[in-house]
Amino acid sequence: MKPFERWKYEEIELTFGIERVDELPTLTVWLQAEEPMDDFEEKTLRRQHDQLARKVDAWNEDELKFFFLAHIINLVNFSKPKVYSSFSQRTIEVKLPDLEQNEVTLRGRVEFFVAMGEQIPRQPFFFLNEYKPLTKTTPSDPLGQLLIAMLATQRLNKLDRPLFGAYIIGKFWQFVVLEKKQYAVSHSYDAAELIDLFKIFSILKRCKSYIEKSIESGVK
Repeated sequence: MKPFERWKYEEIELTFGIERVDELPTLTVWLQAEEPMDDFEEKTLRRQHDQLARKVDAWNEDELKFFFLAHIINLVNFSKPKVYSSFSQRTIEVKLPDLEQNEVTLRGRVEFFVAMGEQIPRQPFFFLNEYKPLTKTTPSDPLGQLLIAMLATQRLNKLDRPLFGAYIIGKFWQFVVLEKKQYAVSHSYDAAELIDLFKIFSILKRCKSYIEKSIESGVK
């Protein structure tokens, strides 16, 4: 059994038969998000942008999460009492058949995800990895770690709908959609550029609206 952080994206493709494509309509539409932003949201984003631009090269992983990322996620507010919540550092375990129909046990801790439930997560929708600073050297693959968590969840919850995700390396964000056996990855957004940070926030807010519409419609 190999933990999530040791999976490489190409290894996942070869083992489980998923395919990276240049474009998925679901991702394309998601990235076109232009959600409204009120004065409080704009002021908060400007303040967080200024802090990130000054400190991102000096912060360690925990500082990046605590002083920047947590504020952005809280501003989006991925939560609705008794319906869905944000979860962090929760473990997922599932057996998944590879291309040769051998069962592979997938088990790992997910940094952050949004799912139905308040205490016990179920039916996840959105995942966020890695938060690590740009200057950190590590053998892990942030896209691979994100994909394996999404694939494990897809199997565990028998989901037909798309799963949404993002991974962060320092100030750079990339968004990912996994839809059945295909996935696509966005270009990089630089959160140290204010216009990109506004766009990141809009994309996250659009994801929140997708979650709420999916729950309302009862889609799995």
